[in-house]
Amino acid sequence: MANIDIKFKNCSKLNLTLFDNSTVDIFLKLLKKNLSKELPIFRDPAKYTEQYLTTLTKEVKEKLGWEWISDAYSIENTVKFHKDIENLLDKQGDFSKIPGDLQNLIHEAHFCIHTIQYRKTTAPRGHFLQLEWFNDDYEELPEDAEFTTSGEFGEIILQNAYVGHPPIQCYQQNDYKNIERTCAFPDRIKPGIKIQINQTSYKDIDWKSYEKWWKENCNDFVNKVTFEKIKYYTGFNRIGIVENKEQLRKILDEPILEVEEVTVNDQVPTHL
Repeated sequence: MANIDIKFKNCSKLNLTLFDNSTVDIFLKLLKKNLSKELPIFRDPAKYTEQYLTTLTKEVKEKLGWEWISDAYSIENTVKFHKDIENLLDKQGDFSKIPGDLQNLIHEAHFCIHTIQYRKTTAPRGHFLQLEWFNDDYEELPEDAEFTTSGEFGEIILQNAYVGHPPIQCYQQNDYKNIERTCAFPDRIKPGIKIQINQTSYKDIDWKSYEKWWKENCNDFVNKVTFEKIKYYTGFNRIGIVENKEQLRKILDEPILEVEEVTVNDQVPTHL
């Protein structure tokens, strides 16, 4: 088993232990390769408030022409905002055709939208902390990968590799318009570290209601890909756990978090 230490500014280290399986083996190689080049980017969800989104919407309107300015940010209008991003990018989130000065704006807006959506039903920082690289580095998920719908505090899961949404998120947000573009099966491994900080809201999923939703709203899509495939890719891949969960709770009490160091096994730490 591999170990990862994450040091946030003014905080003691988080100690992560990865499981021993083929998915983790692939993930670890990707993580080490990217970490040897630079630290991952960390966007603290505490920064991404409705007030900040209001600031972003003005820039989005000026530079992209999207009408995002609103008095309130409901699930319905943030889903609409996300559609604009989906339509600009392909499902893989390819930024190669996007001018460099716009890329960070889109990343900021994208992250802010999701943070606000999650904050409607969870704690201020949403469901997770995520350290990631914005590049095209990935590997295919192995055939023996297992998905779970039971997420617990302190678990390490694979990040979403796409701009599109995994099946469970489409269902949760009642988002079935242009489903072939929106639904992205989580079949890739990215090197990002994603730490669950709230129990997932679909722990006790009603599979009959889930299947009914898909067949009533997206029957052509279901016939094309099969419900068995949708069900298989529902949930996420657990790849490890935070050993010192009390330290994770302390970290979540900090006003704004900044990553200082990430260390894998006996690797020389990568510093800012």
